[in-house]
Amino acid sequence: MKSTLIVFILFTMIGCTSQVGKYKVRYIYHPSEFENCQNGEKCILVKGDYTLKKSIQLLNKRDVVFDASSSTIKMAANAPVRNGYSLINMRDCNQLSFKGFILDGNRDARGCEENYAHSVIMVNCSQIQISNTTIRNSVVDGILIGAGTEGDTSTYCRDISIENVKIESSCRNGISIINAFGVKLKQLQISNSNGLSPAAGIDVESDLNLPTPSNKNIVITDCQITDNKGCGIMTSQKGSPENIQIANNIIVNCEIGIFVASKKTKVENNIIKNSFTFGIQSVRYDNEDIDFNEITHNVIEKAKVGIHYSGEKGKIVGNKIITVSQSGIWLNGNTVNNTSVLIDSNEVTGSVEFGIYANNFGLSEISNNTVSSAAKEGISVINGKSKLMANAISKSETGFNITGSNIELSRNIVESCQTGVSAIGGNKISLSGKIYQNKFIKVKNLWFGDINKFAREANEEIK
Repeated sequence: MKSTLIVFILFTMIGCTSQVGKYKVRYIYHPSEFENCQNGEKCILVKGDYTLKKSIQLLNKRDVVFDASSSTIKMAANAPVRNGYSLINMRDCNQLSFKGFILDGNRDARGCEENYAHSVIMVNCSQIQISNTTIRNSVVDGILIGAGTEGDTSTYCRDISIENVKIESSCRNGISIINAFGVKLKQLQISNSNGLSPAAGIDVESDLNLPTPSNKNIVITDCQITDNKGCGIMTSQKGSPENIQIANNIIVNCEIGIFVASKKTKVENNIIKNSFTFGIQSVRYDNEDIDFNEITHNVIEKAKVGIHYSGEKGKIVGNKIITVSQSGIWLNGNTVNNTSVLIDSNEVTGSVEFGIYANNFGLSEISNNTVSSAAKEGISVINGKSKLMANAISKSETGFNITGSNIELSRNIVESCQTGVSAIGGNKISLSGKIYQNKFIKVKNLWFGDINKFAREANEEIK
């Protein structure tokens, strides 16, 4: 019996191993020992609370599973905020899996700095999975995904999956995607990013404008993102990122719910509440290609502006916008030369000023939308060209305002408004177009202003 006990103790001290499936199991007794894990091993940390004095450096690792057994791993209070003092640093790695980590950057003791001390760093890595993990109190970002060499696409991260991860109180961003092709973020909880700009939940933003694209094939789904000082989710224009899907997320109490400056981006089925400025903002810059962005079937509640769009060949379809203080949908043509969009089947209720407001916007098709309770104008087109078809506007001061624009206004219903259509000459485009087959119900003043500039026929008025 005594000899058996001695063998067991020695076996435990040196780190026991066994075979489970394809992996050889190794038990370790301090997080720094993760550095010694070899290809084909599953390294399991004995559960406990641990302090790190420097990064866990994972260099050129292949085919390893890291299991922290829900242990808390905290950076020492006296650790500086600089390179070498992240919690986990991965470089040139492939096919790694992480689960069961509780990582604490100890920002209260260490402070915040714009430096290379993110809690988790991966560069030039592929097939990385992180799941069932908590990252909190990061002194910069919770997770940073980047390139081994800036500007060299062969060193970009690829095929990254982060699922069921909670990130709290990062100094800068919860997650920064700097350079990557193929990232899936699913079922994340990210909250309270604050301290360093941009202070976003998720930031897709290259450090360089070139090469193009800087990031592509990014999917962000089923996340809860709350209480960030900056954006809930943002994509930068740097390097023209493309093919991004932002879907089925809940975003609450952020400066901007979702900010998009990428192209070929789909923003769909998100719930966005209590944005301090914009619920969704999509902006294209003149030096970038046509964006083709689609904003569809989102619910936006309480913001200054529900959806702000400045781009070309976009689609804004089937969104529900509730209680905004300025505009439900704002089409802004002041920042780019070529603008066009389809606005279809959106519902805007309770906007204090405008339901849909198009200012200096090149070409818009606005159809099948419902606007109610706009204190100023249901739909307003200023210095642009627009088709306004089959919209329903009710309980607003003015149904349609047309200023210096060419319009086709047909088959709309305006009900219980003070004014049906207001037309005023502009300084860029002469008033012109056609107004036909519209129905006006209980409208006090059917026409106002330079309405004689338009051809009118077959409009119906019901007192």
